[in-house]
Amino acid sequence: MKRQVWTWGVLALVAVWVAAGVGVWLARSQRMTAGKTVAYLESHPLQGLPAGQREQIIAGMADRVNKLSFEERQKFRYEGRLREWFEELTPEERLRYIDLTLPKGMKQMMEAFNKMPTLKRKQLVSRALADLDRVREETGHLNAERVLSDANMQRIVDEGMKTFIRDASADTKLDLQPLIEQMQNIMQRSR
Repeated sequence: MKRQVWTWGVLALVAVWVAAGVGVWLARSQRMTAGKTVAYLESHPLQGLPAGQREQIIAGMADRVNKLSFEERQKFRYEGRLREWFEELTPEERLRYIDLTLPKGMKQMMEAFNKMPTLKRKQLVSRALADLDRVREETGHLNAERVLSDANMQRIVDEGMKTFIRDASADTKLDLQPLIEQMQNIMQRSR
């Protein structure tokens, strides 16, 4: 009798470990990654497709991007292929893609900022300010005006500010204040 109970106990334990292993495997296989998103992008070219199919691909792409974790989204953005793909879109398609992905991306970014240690946030702000200065020097004032008047950029700025005001912690708002002020100065100069 004891041996039978022992056998059933071992079998139950093995079954639990197998179920856990299958669960972990399924979770990992279904988790969206930057690599899977790039693969989707590369396997679904837009050239020559009718508007309806293009819309389905754009929606599929947005769905995949929205499923990426903040870290995976960063990896995907630095792959470089997104910019090329985005430039293939019509102005209306660009606005649609931005509408589908921007709110989630801004929310993820603000959550990441809120979790970041103060020192790291300040380093990020310093680097962003240096990047803004470098871009302004490289492109000149006229190019900055053209970019900032673009409807896509305006949507990004508007959504970013809404997210910042709504979701940023007090410490994050304080640490990001110099960057926000610099962006306001650039926008005021471009008007």
